[in-house]
Amino acid sequence: DLKRYLRSHRPDAEASLPRKGGNEPPTLQNILQMAIEIADGMAYLSAKKFVHRDLAARNCMVAGDLTVKVGDFGMTRDIYETDYYRKGTKGLLPVRWMSPESLKDGVFSSSSDVWSYGVVLWEMATLA
Repeated sequence: DLKRYLRSHRPDAEASLPRKGGNEPPTLQNILQMAIEIADGMAYLSAKKFVHRDLAARNCMVAGDLTVKVGDFGMTRDIYETDYYRKGTKGLLPVRWMSPESLKDGVFSSSSDVWSYGVVLWEMATLA
């Protein structure tokens, strides 16, 4: 996953961690290409009227050629009729990646996925 990839390429990472794509840290071009691929995947979901609700680096898969795909659709919901999804039951949610309106009102939309994408960009920029 992208989280493991990023952490294994940090300057302070242990040498024993396996590194996909070689031992060199990702270049700015690599990071930008990954960000574009995640954005493309999320745009596709939005166009199909789905909200992911759990976009995070840990849910993005990295291939050997550093192609990134969005994965883990367990929390994905159809928003075809209303353009948003309101969480009705109690359950575990990825609080660190949630937008303010999702935290406050339990409302998820393509806009809340955009917020999560911003957090993923931060994870990528900091190799967090």
